[in-house]
Amino acid sequence: MKIGLIAYRGGNVRSIRSALEALGAEVVYSADPFALSVCSGLVFPGVGAALPAVEDLQARGLWDWLPRWEKPFLGICLGMQLMGRYLEEGNVPGLGIFPFEVIAFQQAPRTLHIGWNLVSPSQPDPLWEGLKPPFYAYFVHGYRASVGPYSLAETTYGETFSAAVRKALFWGVQFHPEKSGRVGLMILANFLRLCASYQA
Repeated sequence: MKIGLIAYRGGNVRSIRSALEALGAEVVYSADPFALSVCSGLVFPGVGAALPAVEDLQARGLWDWLPRWEKPFLGICLGMQLMGRYLEEGNVPGLGIFPFEVIAFQQAPRTLHIGWNLVSPSQPDPLWEGLKPPFYAYFVHGYRASVGPYSLAETTYGETFSAAVRKALFWGVQFHPEKSGRVGLMILANFLRLCASYQA
């Protein structure tokens, strides 16, 4: 099964690609919508600054194309944040898939949230299949989306924020499943099972 891994300036791909391949996926790492369109699902990775990521997505012709995707889609960290309406970092628009805004932590003990933290699912979802909630996952970020109607899970770091979101076939996780050990691999395996229904 082919899974698209979106190539852009902001994607940290080595570990997520290795994890997907270990789970049996054929990874198509590309910024070409035509090449990605044959995939059964897309993974939208992200580490780094929002502004260059937005500029690169626009330059590559992905900005208007991604929100029209009609198969399973998983945004990770910055990838999840870029799926929102607005990002305070860089003062840039998001893709608008979700209506949330991504702003800096207001009450956190430190500027960056780095390390393992507890994720508490608030809604049942196929991504959590086989997991015993709550579970620990690995985070690296300084901005967050508030808890809202599309939240699937919450985490607290000085303040409670969305650790995962979903809207139709679009999922986003603020944590890094590819760095979250067995739990993260189970989440990625669950996502691949969702993608299998869309296999060409």
